[in-house]
Amino acid sequence: MKFVATTSCPTGIAHTYLAAESLEQGAARSGHDVHVETQGASGSEPSTPR
Repeated sequence: MKFVATTSCPTGIAHTYLAAESLEQGAARSGHDVHVETQGASGSEPSTPR
């Protein structure tokens, strides 16, 4: 199964990326694919259509 997720934090320093990493690890352990868009004060990594 494929998932798309967005993580965001007002400061965007740590929690955004910690949450994204956790989602990616959980998906990998379960045999799924996930693309995580991160958003925060330090910028964003927009999702691209696939």
